[in-house]
Amino acid sequence: MSSRRIDNKLGFILVTHGDIGASLLATAEYILGRKLANFIAVKVPFMSELRPLLDNDCPLPFARRRQLIAAQIRQAKKQVDRGSGIVVLADLVGGTSFTVTREILAPEEGVIIAGINLPMLLKAAELRDCSPAEAAVDLVERSRRAIVCRLPTGGVGDDDRQEDGSAR
Repeated sequence: MSSRRIDNKLGFILVTHGDIGASLLATAEYILGRKLANFIAVKVPFMSELRPLLDNDCPLPFARRRQLIAAQIRQAKKQVDRGSGIVVLADLVGGTSFTVTREILAPEEGVIIAGINLPMLLKAAELRDCSPAEAAVDLVERSRRAIVCRLPTGGVGDDDRQEDGSAR
């Protein structure tokens, strides 16, 4: 990987089910050819993965799972917070990744975006000197532009959309 550094004062936390966040982060770093030092992935574990950590008498295993996830998010925040705010990229709106983050991240600390994808992450790596809210607008717009549906020839809407998804 290249040693060139891009200074981005925002901290980015990827909170996703399973290894999605870690895989997206590794892929982005590979494509960009550099380590993304202000990014960290937090895994939302499946209940079956937590069985060894929970004693058999745990009366509220799902509540305990949320506590463990919250602790991981707090730790991640400490690792990437450079004082300019946090952007959390979650996988599902309403999912554990989103709801636990929403419970512990105050609005003045940063923003949460649901629907993480690789184009969003690549754009996040290039952001400079912006607030979490400005970053969120840019990232959501980048994701919208990156979603394209190429219909078969003669398909419905073929006359209305270009291959990049924009209207003709």
